[in-house]
Amino acid sequence: MKMIACRLVILATGLVVSGAVGLAQTASKAAGHWQGKILIPDHELGITLDLALNSKGAWIGSISVSGTTAADVPLNSLTVEDTVVRFKASLPERASFDGHLSADGNSLSGTATSAAGEAPFQLTRNGAANVKPPPPSSALSQEFVGAWEGALEVGGQARRVGLKLSLATDGTATAILIAIEQGNLEIPVTTLTLRGKELQLEARAISGVYRGTLGASGEIAGEWSQGANHFPLTFKRAPSEAKKQ
Repeated sequence: MKMIACRLVILATGLVVSGAVGLAQTASKAAGHWQGKILIPDHELGITLDLALNSKGAWIGSISVSGTTAADVPLNSLTVEDTVVRFKASLPERASFDGHLSADGNSLSGTATSAAGEAPFQLTRNGAANVKPPPPSSALSQEFVGAWEGALEVGGQARRVGLKLSLATDGTATAILIAIEQGNLEIPVTTLTLRGKELQLEARAISGVYRGTLGASGEIAGEWSQGANHFPLTFKRAPSEAKKQ
């Protein structure tokens, strides 16, 4: 009886190990550079997707959308389980993707969902992954924390821009840009870099960069760059924040 029980344990262990290896091999098929489209009715969006495992064995990825300013946008909530691939990204509106790998691992298809609705997407493997992880954000000093407002002069019209700066649980900075005239559309800042009084923001969802300096007046004066366009932009404390000062 002991011999039979021993063989059963060995057999069961072998099945578990074999199953784990099989799942790992299936999941690894998700790694790579993918190209394809989101099939929106009467309007297709070309996208490229890069998925890879980092040195710690965690999944990382980035996405770009052709014909837009969304380039190398880092993925959030990325999971790969068996043949199922799920992730979220701000493009700049938040979108979620729920996809499935084909049996041969050469195609990835599913549904993209945003506030505008749902649309199918289809991707084909096209080489090795080229994920471009953003650098980590700096620690944020208290003098920058809070809500700010500014305005861009574009085509003779003022476009108001909001900025929220806050501390993450680890003390590093998190930032959100707000396009006030676009229904308060929130655009996450990919990386915030702080050197003394000098602030730099990178928002990959719109390929934008802001560089500014906090002056003695309590304002952040600087320049917004987006592609070949450059605009002066000064942030002042939001009225609700100014009352606290």
